Amino acid sequence: MDGMTTRTDDIHRVIRARRSIGKMREDAPPRETVERIVEAATWAPFHKCHEPWRFVILCGEGRARLGEIAARTADLSRLPVEVHERVQAKERGKFARAPYVVAVIAEGSENPIDAEENYASAAAATQNMLLAAYAEGLGGYWRTGRLARQPEILTALGASTGERIAAFVYLGYPAIAPAVATRSPLAVKARWLDA
Repeated sequence: MDGMTTRTDDIHRVIRARRSIGKMREDAPPRETVERIVEAATWAPFHKCHEPWRFVILCGEGRARLGEIAARTADLSRLPVEVHERVQAKERGKFARAPYVVAVIAEGSENPIDAEENYASAAAATQNMLLAAYAEGLGGYWRTGRLARQPEILTALGASTGERIAAFVYLGYPAIAPAVATRSPLAVKARWLDA
């Protein structure tokens, strides 16, 4: 029973302690560490005995390649000309915020229910990755935004028609201490339906 109590305490502690870390150091963690983190993602639940995800791990110049696409596809139409260069520079640097960026790609399906289930499984895989990153002493940050839907980015990542990016997971050594977090009481968000 002691072993079970410890295991239960450990998982709850990790879930509560994990934080999104948006600022990473430039020095890259070992590749094997990143591989263990991505491997943890593959143990997420899925339906129909099918693993509906793929991962593209960006590092080095791969990040710069996607950064160029981000800069080129930025919508500058409503912005004054004098800020265009600054906005493009910011877009160009988006994938350089961490030594590694893992694109989590959810498999598509002609069946809309299966497509949603696949996306949900890819999101669960992303959470596994973030928990594993914390366990490895790394910071992790889940991003999506317009770049997750940008056709040129999808093409550069080799996504097939119907596939979606569930996450860009930024991984690296934290450059800042995580913020203290709180959650509202469970009674605010959950109710029992027993009749």
